[in-house]
Amino acid sequence: MRTLRRLSLLLSVALALAVGASAQTFESVPQAKPAATQAPAAGPGVKIGIINIQVAMVRTQEGRKASEELQAKFTPRQAELQKLQDDVRGLEDQLRTQERTLSDDARQQIMRDIETKRKQGTRLQQDLQEDYEDAQTNVINQLGEKMQRVIDRYARENSLNLIFNVAPGGPIIFATPTVDITDDIIKLYDQTYPVQAAQQKPVPAPKPNQP
Repeated sequence: MRTLRRLSLLLSVALALAVGASAQTFESVPQAKPAATQAPAAGPGVKIGIINIQVAMVRTQEGRKASEELQAKFTPRQAELQKLQDDVRGLEDQLRTQERTLSDDARQQIMRDIETKRKQGTRLQQDLQEDYEDAQTNVINQLGEKMQRVIDRYARENSLNLIFNVAPGGPIIFATPTVDITDDIIKLYDQTYPVQAAQQKPVPAPKPNQP
């Protein structure tokens, strides 16, 4: 029974979402191996831009917030799964270390307990992964639709003719940092879709001392 590792990666892989902290800052185009197909050359007067959409989605305020919410939602269930795995290992160790002293009845009971916990863990892991993938897909769809609108707006306002999505191993082999619009898109996204800070309840004023 293996641990559901995907939950520990936040949105950096989930949006692949790291998550803010685990996503690498895009300063220049990654040194990717040349691909079979290369980006078409820009003609005279053609303005182009490049963006790492994966990084952009993760580093927006909404992306960071979504990552934190996913982690908060699924961490307790991941901890429950981990406890089942620890229980199974503990019972297996008990069988191994007490093999000569356990009665047949005790040995059979431990083996039944191991099998029961393994089945519980398998069901829990399947349900957990399905629920997580559904939640992840919803986040990606919501962020992706907004991100596309922001990119379209940026392209119109800056008269860009082409925008390439940069990914390691993709068709872009080299580009100067001046055409990278990732940070600009993140900034425009946060301005367009600001994350509302949680409202704090006002602290009541202290009552005056009674004479």
